[in-house]
Amino acid sequence: MVFRTSLSGAVAAVVFAACVTGCAHQPGAFRLTAPGNAATLIPPDAKDVTVARAAVRVGPIPRKTVCGASPHGLAIQRKWLAGPQVIVTREAMASTNPAELFAWTLGLEKQGCIPPNEAFRLAEEIIDALPLGVAKRLQLVQGRSDLKPGNSLRVVSPVLKPGTSGSLAEITSVGAGSTPGSLDVEVKANPGVIGDEIDWYDLAAQAAGQGYRIVPRSTEVHIDDKVEHPASPTTKRFEFDAEARWYELYMMTKVSANDFDFVVFSAKTSEELEDSVAAFQKDAAAFLRSADPATYAVLPHGSGINAYIRVKVNGVWTDLPKGNTVRQAVGQAAGDPRTLAARLKVRKPHDGKLYPVEWDRGSDLILGLPLEGGEEIGW
Repeated sequence: MVFRTSLSGAVAAVVFAACVTGCAHQPGAFRLTAPGNAATLIPPDAKDVTVARAAVRVGPIPRKTVCGASPHGLAIQRKWLAGPQVIVTREAMASTNPAELFAWTLGLEKQGCIPPNEAFRLAEEIIDALPLGVAKRLQLVQGRSDLKPGNSLRVVSPVLKPGTSGSLAEITSVGAGSTPGSLDVEVKANPGVIGDEIDWYDLAAQAAGQGYRIVPRSTEVHIDDKVEHPASPTTKRFEFDAEARWYELYMMTKVSANDFDFVVFSAKTSEELEDSVAAFQKDAAAFLRSADPATYAVLPHGSGINAYIRVKVNGVWTDLPKGNTVRQAVGQAAGDPRTLAARLKVRKPHDGKLYPVEWDRGSDLILGLPLEGGEEIGW
């Protein structure tokens, strides 16, 4: 269990020593408030919105291991009684961008300051350590480019007439979609394309340890006016190493902005995932020539893939574009957000459990809360 405190110095050490016997603060709920008209989410472990300093325990570190600070002041302190802790301050979080945060926690893993495969979880704990404006929190959460539980993948691929050759489709334009993280793509299809297949995949937790698996959920084949539902995708796409547990989706631009393929990376450790993506970004062609084929999957040209977030609405799992809010989730479930705001029940994941979100029921502040994946909404 991760222990956080907003105290400091000798007082914190004394409190920690006493609380290990069972009197530690028990988290109760997220609290959504708007001091100064800026929507802010207070995590369950923080006392109130004024908390400006917290500590996230990271476990034992070998004595001579050097653990560098982040560019904006996140740092590990070694306490005699409390043990090593990441000190999180409001100033550091305000200045830290997503790339810095995840690069720093991955660096700690490489240095031996945290155990293997703990970098992503530590970053999540840091984000949840202090009250954050919802815009800043969303920036940090969406800055994590790997795939995780709470994500799903939608793959759309063409169905071809037997013997079809040549380019499957010509992309005529690509632009930003109507929601963050999505693309609007216009294509001119090959006459041999007679339909399309839509496959959904989920990120499921590994049976033991950190990391995840990509598992197929459903398949839908559209040909002319007919729709079929095969038991599994007609093409096996993600045939990764059996020990793979970390994944990242990347769009590879080839010749121009209108010419690209999608690549899904896999790795046995979060450190290996970072190294693979870095090598790919440096020289994609060289990486694809030399890397183990069991560590990546390139979707065929003409296919498309998008990552979504999974949210349970009135007991039914729903796939939503990244960046959607409670308002969009309620609306997609055919509810009227304006009339339901006061009746909503919202729970968010925190430290492996779901915690309720509290807010002023006289306001509709909850409707603007960005969703991160794994939430439950009901009314």
